[in-house]
Amino acid sequence: MNIGTRLTGWATLLAAYAAVVAGVIPFRELPPKRQQLWLLAVAAGCALCWICVSWLVMARRRAVSRKRVTRKKYEPRSSRLVCWVLGFGIALASGAALCQGVGPDGPYGEWLAKVGRAGGGTRDVRIERIVGEPRSTDVEINDVDEYASTIEVALPFDSGSRRVTVENVHTPGMPEVGRTVRLLYAPSRPDLGVRETPDNDIGTFVGRLIALPAIWVLTFAAGVVTGMVLHRNEFGVRSARRFAPRVHLPAAALLACGAVLVLPLLTGFPATGTGWALAAGAATTPWLALVWLFRTAGRAGTR
Repeated sequence: MNIGTRLTGWATLLAAYAAVVAGVIPFRELPPKRQQLWLLAVAAGCALCWICVSWLVMARRRAVSRKRVTRKKYEPRSSRLVCWVLGFGIALASGAALCQGVGPDGPYGEWLAKVGRAGGGTRDVRIERIVGEPRSTDVEINDVDEYASTIEVALPFDSGSRRVTVENVHTPGMPEVGRTVRLLYAPSRPDLGVRETPDNDIGTFVGRLIALPAIWVLTFAAGVVTGMVLHRNEFGVRSARRFAPRVHLPAAALLACGAVLVLPLLTGFPATGTGWALAAGAATTPWLALVWLFRTAGRAGTR
């Protein structure tokens, strides 16, 4: 294998690994997720370099063959490491795509991102006044009924203290004047408004404490199984390492489609249903690319 194709190939794998690992680690950057966007761009650039270098090497080999010079038989090095790297890489890419569907989405997610970029945070404040009549949410917390109410509080903004009315604040038991509640806002941006800290938000609970751990476990298990399958089919991995346009270009196109599907989740806040549909679609493309690669690599290698 040519040194240029080897270097650009491993650079592509390393950049792609960095991108997908950034997508599955617990640290959750809100869109726009600049780190993942940059890593995806680097991986795409390395892949293009690998395709270009491989094409040049292939053209040179064909030119040598036409001159009837004895060709050295192609004998790639051991692909055992590549089997495991590729197996876990495919699983990680799929898991990273699914992880992008978890988290605050829609208008609320966009508001959270704006508050975060403005340096906002949570603060414990006392209720100054209760507006209207609190209503029961029909939820019990430690055998105590939960109520939702509209309250008035005094908040310290950078421009000075202001009295703000906050709607739909949840409290265990009836709210009372002087009671402390946790609110989320940006002191430098009073125009963004104030909301209750979403500690009891069911979407946050399901997403962070159930969906993400389940995706991580499935990703690791899929990586182990895929690595074992590829290790048993090392000859197929060796065949797939040699560039063939009819093999690798469609596979690259499938991966590019996955990147396009996940882009709205990296740059914005689609609605929940739309976000999960995009994440699921992007998660299937690495597996489709792998199936295409191994169904066509062997046939291409025999020609």
